[in-house]
Amino acid sequence: MANRAAVFVHRLSGHCLSARRLSIYGSRLTLHARRIHATSAGRSFLSTLLQTAKTKNPITAQWNGQPTHETHPELVAQGETTPGISQSEYDQRRRNIVDSLSDGGTAFLFSAPMHFVSPHVFHEFRQDSDFYYMTGWNEPESVAVLQKSATARRGYTLTMFVRAKEPEKELWEGPRSGLETAVAAFGADEAWPIRDFAKRAAKLIGGAHPVYADLDGEHGLVRSEQCGELRQILQRSNAGARVRRLTTIVQRARLIKSTAELQLMREAGRVSGVAFAAVMRACGPGVSESTLQSTFAHASKMALLAPVTDRSTLTTDHSAPITDRSALTRPAYVPVFAGGEHALCMHYVLNNAPLRAGDLVLADAGAEVAAYAADVTRTFPVSGRFSEQQRDLYSAVLSVQEQMVRLCHADAGYPLNEIHRCSTHALATELRQIGFHAAEHDIERQLYPHHVAHYLGLD
Repeated sequence: MANRAAVFVHRLSGHCLSARRLSIYGSRLTLHARRIHATSAGRSFLSTLLQTAKTKNPITAQWNGQPTHETHPELVAQGETTPGISQSEYDQRRRNIVDSLSDGGTAFLFSAPMHFVSPHVFHEFRQDSDFYYMTGWNEPESVAVLQKSATARRGYTLTMFVRAKEPEKELWEGPRSGLETAVAAFGADEAWPIRDFAKRAAKLIGGAHPVYADLDGEHGLVRSEQCGELRQILQRSNAGARVRRLTTIVQRARLIKSTAELQLMREAGRVSGVAFAAVMRACGPGVSESTLQSTFAHASKMALLAPVTDRSTLTTDHSAPITDRSALTRPAYVPVFAGGEHALCMHYVLNNAPLRAGDLVLADAGAEVAAYAADVTRTFPVSGRFSEQQRDLYSAVLSVQEQMVRLCHADAGYPLNEIHRCSTHALATELRQIGFHAAEHDIERQLYPHHVAHYLGLD
């Protein structure tokens, strides 16, 4: 009753929904409902009054635009905003970022846009990582605005601009979470329809305080329409000099993983390991690289399908329900399944050739679990056995990897670039032992032109 009441009042009050209104108007409308419920006319009026955009359409009545505990308890536990990450952790993330802002600073975070194959065919949506890290919101056409405030209860206010519930569009495009969920489940103090962003953004950047935003595409990323709107507003108000980069602050915070994040990353690693084992079993002469790619994707899903097992007999009870969490995973990136000489191309992603007996296949793939990625590369023989020469080279590279892994802990005191330099020297040493005499600079230019490692998490 209170939720429906709040939605009704939101529709009559300028289309803004706030946490305060959720509480106050819910109580008032409940009181009015009691007064008119006594008559049949009153009951009819009350029924109409409580029919919101969320409850009119039976197709979208019970759903949000992403899993929540109420709709998907098998994926999102009570107290979590997204799978594995609690409401309090998202709040702490925002507090940490706000602590790095100047007093009175305002930060704008933009969702990723939808990408289309053709005018009416879209790619699967993947949220901008910084935006997801700060909000957990997994829809396009969204903006989160953080304002540092000494008088706010949390030390900041969060205003979100999101797609409102529109049954006619949801009939074709699928459900949306809407303004109500942004406030009730995602920690927003206020939520406005995304169509209102341009006319309200100017008020949010008023005064002489710094503005934190990422307005230019980086590494080929396409920014959202709202990013362009903010850029124009800043230009018109001659406030461009006040803009500071936000991603530098957010990514610095993302470097250190919480216990919950580490758990999701370990699960992504476990799922990827299961999938790699399936790929190795499926491998053989004549099998297509494409088949290995499909096997990896399928096995990743199946790794999160847990049948109920009778512990007394260790057999599966096929009549009992299963726990299916496969919706949490998808490929973390476009994978490489490269047979033979194709492995000499760093990012070979065609994955369309048949595998040949006697060749090696390089697989560079990783599963994403609840947006957290794994990234694994393995090389193995197509026919199941290494030749003597292949075994020597494989053992040399494996030895270098094991040596570098031993340096990958805080007590060792090695920065990542230093570990890379150590790996180049170790690789030269290992190759000399099996008859290859290559200078370190030649190794870096030809055999080993990439870095030893990179950061991992939401990307």
